[in-house]
Amino acid sequence: MTPIEPAAPVPKPGPAPVQGIGMLVGLLFLVLGACELIPGVTADNQLFGVFAVSGVWTLVHLLTGAAAVFCTRSAPLASRFLLVGGICYVVLGIAGLLPLPDAVTDVMPMNGAGVCLALGFGTAMVILGAGWLRYAPPRER
Repeated sequence: MTPIEPAAPVPKPGPAPVQGIGMLVGLLFLVLGACELIPGVTADNQLFGVFAVSGVWTLVHLLTGAAAVFCTRSAPLASRFLLVGGICYVVLGIAGLLPLPDAVTDVMPMNGAGVCLALGFGTAMVILGAGWLRYAPPRER
């Protein structure tokens, strides 16, 4: 009779790649929001002299960054954040292409560079979030 060997401890899986991507997106938005609050970086309501900003945009960027960092607790939550947040930014980018009333453009100013950034970044977030939902490893039951 042979002695029974103790079962090897199962290593705890590390964070999924989508969680790292979500954290990177969150930190990017937090840094962007912080840069919008620095007087030397933002002049004449323009960030780096290129992107139109306002107090509402700063708040949106800070809240998006905080939500992204919070949602990196689990892979499904991070991928859903990337998908939903990306869709929101794509919609904002498309809205920036439309002729909107002055009341809206005063609160959420969008110039050409901001529209391109919102559309590009939103599309990348949608692709990354949807891709992870589609090819995520099966859940253990």
